[in-house]
Amino acid sequence: MPDTSNKTDIAEPLPAASVVVVRDSAEGLEVLMIERAKTMRFAPGAFVFPGGKVDKQDYDADFLAHHTNGASDLPDFAFRIAALRELYEEAGVLITDQSPTTAKPAVTTKAGLSLFERLGLEKAKLNILDMVAFAHWVTPEPMPRRFDTHFYIVEHNGGTAKHDGNEAVSLCWVKPSLILDDWDSDKVPLMFPTRLNLMKLARANTVAEAMEQARAVKVVRTLPVIGRDKNGVNLTIDPATGYSVTRASFKELRVESSK
Repeated sequence: MPDTSNKTDIAEPLPAASVVVVRDSAEGLEVLMIERAKTMRFAPGAFVFPGGKVDKQDYDADFLAHHTNGASDLPDFAFRIAALRELYEEAGVLITDQSPTTAKPAVTTKAGLSLFERLGLEKAKLNILDMVAFAHWVTPEPMPRRFDTHFYIVEHNGGTAKHDGNEAVSLCWVKPSLILDDWDSDKVPLMFPTRLNLMKLARANTVAEAMEQARAVKVVRTLPVIGRDKNGVNLTIDPATGYSVTRASFKELRVESSK
């Protein structure tokens, strides 16, 4: 991560959303992770949760009314729509109001179907009501490119996941503890927010536990602070955010500073 401590202009963070998709398996709770292409401008090659910027279309009141099960009095509806849209675009998974037993296998965007077209084909609506707020991270103030990212947790409805081959070059279902072990062994790169949210998720053994824990804990806005000490640039967060770690490792700083 570059040293931006002398910069005075603070960039406005762009709204963004990410989704933590979980399922139960014989081995326990699993989460869907995607591998970012090494050509990406930010965090190339990192394993992340599906997500991206909130687009203008995500604020469309007509889309909300006719293609989701939410309503305009839901203050963060655009973030929820963005998270599920990115999940469909990156991993081909469509989370709708249909039950897992009636949901059809995912048709990836490679088949030429937009989210709008796919919902029409399925005669279904995006299930934004069953999404639960999980975390809220904002890029540090001195950084030139900033995001205000809301994370949501949602139960997988059985659709087949397939990476888009563009932003996501691979994906996997994995136990949070296992991918954290792989990170610790330098087998996979993770960003600081991703690692801490995986640690938070690893506190649960089942989907029901994960959803219950998310509902029970108030989400605290996490704004990391860039500082400098004898070891160079550091990145820390307030202990009040509820994570057991408050300082990014050198490995994470290196991932987030990649271009």
